[in-house]
Amino acid sequence: MNLEADPTNHTLRQLTPRVWWMNPVSTTDRPAIGVVIGEQGTLVIEAGNSAAHVQLLQAELERHNLPAPSFVALTHWHWDHIFGGVAFAAPLLAGAETQRIVRRLASFDWSDAALDQRVADGREIVFCRDMLKLELPDPAARIVRVPEIGFVGELTLDLGGAICRLAPLGGDHSPDGILVHLPQERVAFIGDAIYDDIYHGPRRLTTAGLFPLLDALLALDVDYYIAGHHPQPIRRAELEAEAVAMRRIGALVERCGDRREAIMEALPAAVEAPPSERHTELVDAFLAGLRLPHVGSPL
Repeated sequence: MNLEADPTNHTLRQLTPRVWWMNPVSTTDRPAIGVVIGEQGTLVIEAGNSAAHVQLLQAELERHNLPAPSFVALTHWHWDHIFGGVAFAAPLLAGAETQRIVRRLASFDWSDAALDQRVADGREIVFCRDMLKLELPDPAARIVRVPEIGFVGELTLDLGGAICRLAPLGGDHSPDGILVHLPQERVAFIGDAIYDDIYHGPRRLTTAGLFPLLDALLALDVDYYIAGHHPQPIRRAELEAEAVAMRRIGALVERCGDRREAIMEALPAAVEAPPSERHTELVDAFLAGLRLPHVGSPL
């Protein structure tokens, strides 16, 4: 099975008999989008970051003679996962906390001046503002649709031959995050859960936020994990290897405390290899989490 995708163009590819995925494109921070095809309905996972993004998905669905969406699930509230919601005819689903935050976002002024002011006030970050302006240069197109259906705890959809379990996942990146677990297909869509927090200064990770999340993901009996901005599905063995590195580095930072020089000296032994750029990024993210272990919702 060829899972590789062109990182500059969106292509809908079949992963399992009932699961398709469209790759992310980093130019304007478009995330991956999933499609689950049941006998009685179709679930799209992620609303995309604009109507143009969704139109590409719809063209791909038509090209493959796949049915139109019955539901669209949001994994978390970040702009790149929600601004395409207005382009879907199907209802939007989200966890109750995501629904609450998106309702607040829908009341915001999305003009260039207002975006710039929120960055100046520390309520928005430069990266997201700049990507949003690139994807949606016309402020009139920046419309936030509130999910019509919110749920507390878990929600199970039976699409006919395709069970979809939507469950809280959390993590440092966005604590409202959920996963979509497809047990029959042995696939889990995990949104941006394994990524670091980008809304509270330097990119940060905490062992309290990340380690339980890794436990939850690796407890799933799946072959593939679809993350929001990975260029291809993550095979189980790949996530297991990444989890080992994350755990070792997180534990090292906790053991050494806020002493980067000592951490870097001990790093080769901790990872049992010459440290890579990725290892150094993890050190700095866990140090940021050590310095700021607890944060509130930005909204």
